[in-house]
Amino acid sequence: MAHRSLLTAGLLLGGLALAPTAAQAGWTNYTSSISEVDACNQAQYLMPEKAVVQEFRYRVNSNKNGNSFICSVRWSDKASAQPTDRPILFPSRIRQPIFAAGWL
Repeated sequence: MAHRSLLTAGLLLGGLALAPTAAQAGWTNYTSSISEVDACNQAQYLMPEKAVVQEFRYRVNSNKNGNSFICSVRWSDKASAQPTDRPILFPSRIRQPIFAAGWL
């Protein structure tokens, strides 16, 4: 009798482990000192496997130490999730001062 209850408990726990997980959604963020493209690529690498991008947001922080690029990616792994199908539009290249030409 004890074996039957252990077998039943094992089957129940095994079934729970194989049950599908609930769909999730969220944001991933990444800050890069290289570029906007690097920040958004790295943010996508942080998404869960099979997640679909829903939205991109990025901003540039400029200070005396240089620029930092922050990208936030909204994602979902729901079966019905539709990709944004919109490209990320980055601004024109950051202009460097004339006196800095050749230094960078």
